[in-house]
Amino acid sequence: MADTVTIEQRLLKVDELFVYRIPPMKTADGHRAELWGLAKPLMTCSLIVNRRDDTLCLDIMAERPKPNAPAGAMETYSFAQSVINVDLSKPGNQLEHWVAAVVDSSRYFALRIRDPNTGREAFIGIGFRERLDATNFRMSMEDYVNSLKRETKAKQMHEKYEQSEQEKSAESGVAEPLGPSQFSLKEGEKIHVNIKSKTPRKRQTNSSSGTGLIGLRPPPSGAVQSPTDEEPQNDNNTAAAKADDDDEWGDFEG
Repeated sequence: MADTVTIEQRLLKVDELFVYRIPPMKTADGHRAELWGLAKPLMTCSLIVNRRDDTLCLDIMAERPKPNAPAGAMETYSFAQSVINVDLSKPGNQLEHWVAAVVDSSRYFALRIRDPNTGREAFIGIGFRERLDATNFRMSMEDYVNSLKRETKAKQMHEKYEQSEQEKSAESGVAEPLGPSQFSLKEGEKIHVNIKSKTPRKRQTNSSSGTGLIGLRPPPSGAVQSPTDEEPQNDNNTAAAKADDDDEWGDFEG
């Protein structure tokens, strides 16, 4: 079984985050931070926002004295976590199911957390001292949702392209790659092919004549006879010479 690879991307880290225990929402308008007792937070923590594959993880980290260690030694532990899964196929802004802005401030939010042991969910309040940290927190949420939209659109375009290519292949009649042929030889089988061939005759050249002509017989040795001295040829010799000439040029006719 292949190992599962998880892609993780750090989107934000804030060193100071105030955590509040918040009362139930009284009106449909939304949560109000002024009712949380802002001067007395439940805990001062840090915040890490990571994207793991298609999931956004908000890890609220706190510190406590480290056991069996010298005085003053501290360790970091997970105080709370919110795991956000936005489903773009459903209508509405699904992000608000986990993170809701309060109606009376831009630096405080109501965050839904889930107990991994019991599965229970509850809202806690979180706030930032610096307005810039609150702005960066909102932008990290928006970046996560926008990246999901881009990836979903890219996936749809890729699927549409593949479907279009398949339709073009079907219209053009291009068959899918075939498997092994039924006429292929089985292991151990042999096939014998007899091919009859006729060795072609070689063309004769006369390099000593100096004429550069092909297929002509060389003249006899000695002096060249004049037409008056030439011996008469009988019909048998003429027919034989003609037959030889035809035989030599026969392979090259046409």
